[in-house]
Amino acid sequence: MTTGQPISQDEFSELLRTFRRSAFRLETRQEYALGYERADFARFLAGTPVPPPETGWWRPWLEQVARLTREGKTVSRVRILDEPPTDYQRWMLWAGPWYAAAGEDIRYLARSTAGRIGLPLDHDWWLLDGERVMVIRYTGANEIAGKWLITDPGGTAPYLTWRDLAVRDATAAEHITAA
Repeated sequence: MTTGQPISQDEFSELLRTFRRSAFRLETRQEYALGYERADFARFLAGTPVPPPETGWWRPWLEQVARLTREGKTVSRVRILDEPPTDYQRWMLWAGPWYAAAGEDIRYLARSTAGRIGLPLDHDWWLLDGERVMVIRYTGANEIAGKWLITDPGGTAPYLTWRDLAVRDATAAEHITAA
């Protein structure tokens, strides 16, 4: 059961635009079923991918990351990677250089390692400024089920530990190939 306050997509987006120092995400899913991505994912699978800066839904994120990093803030994430990677994970690996060019630090962690070190693999989350956590839960069909904000220090403490474990054991994107 997720603790915290339910938040809307607008509130979620605002928190990602206005953090003060750092934003860290742990991505745990083998794939995501986000409607706005479907056509571009299909193009990737067909061998005719569209670069993220040329994609209407992707470009705003890359521009936001570039702005935030110019302001001296850090944006990073660890993606849990299956062995071998799923098609969706290969797509994200392919897109990695554009994230890096925008200033986002992406690292990868094998699912087996993530389980061994005790990371929660049933939800994604953002840790903002080491003080607030935005939890993202998904349905069995990989669609977003809801988002919650945790601000209580007792509730955020495990996420600080999990972030540190994930970063410690993850591999930088430039050292991963899209098998």
